Amino acid sequence: MKLLGSALLLVSIACTHQLTLPTRCGRPSAQRATCVMVTTSPSLSQTLQQSGSQRATADSSASESEAESAVYFVMGGPGSGKGTQCAKLVEHFGFVHLSAGDLLRAEVRSGSQQGHEIAKIIEEGQIVSSEITVALLRNAMAQQQGPFLVDGFPRSLSNLEAFEEVFAPCRMMLYLQLSEEQMEKRLLKRGLSSGRSDDNSVTIRKRFHTFAHDSMPVVQSMESRGLLRSIDADGDEEQVFARVCDALGLKTEAS
Repeated sequence: MKLLGSALLLVSIACTHQLTLPTRCGRPSAQRATCVMVTTSPSLSQTLQQSGSQRATADSSASESEAESAVYFVMGGPGSGKGTQCAKLVEHFGFVHLSAGDLLRAEVRSGSQQGHEIAKIIEEGQIVSSEITVALLRNAMAQQQGPFLVDGFPRSLSNLEAFEEVFAPCRMMLYLQLSEEQMEKRLLKRGLSSGRSDDNSVTIRKRFHTFAHDSMPVVQSMESRGLLRSIDADGDEEQVFARVCDALGLKTEAS
């Protein structure tokens, strides 16, 4: 029993201290002895800490991924300033601006058969089919990381339904409110230099009618979900931008 106790004591010492052990050539060699008998498992607190850290990392990655794919709709009648305010959000906060109208006009410029069909619809002040617009948005979003400002879309409830069949629901909708009189003044002024086929008084009136008939139900749907942020778009660019930032809970360096 005494010999057994001595042997166990020697093993215990060997597991925790550096020993000088002989080598085959007779010279001493300093080595750290190891012993599987006395290895210890991490404590429960260590395990929970590691698990919590891993979960936090996973949650953080998931949050970053959600932020990168987040979509904010920017709506308002024709000439309400959607493009202007989106450009300022891109400049100050790094959003990615996707204008449904710009994507459609780019398709028209491509000269494709689909582009010719889109051109006719735009000239009539009507809404392009949901499938076409959502496909263009999907292609644009696949090429970059967000968060995304989707300007001038969805223009109808069918647009909204088609979008939500492909993407997660938007984070919120910014709705720029402005009278038709003010919007028409802006559009006619823009038409002097824009070169856009729909910036003329006849088409403008058609666009107002289409917005009221088809797009306002989308605005009302967002309001019923608690996702609508209405913004007074009357005023200069900086005044309106300050209101937009307030609605999004953002602060500029000036503010």
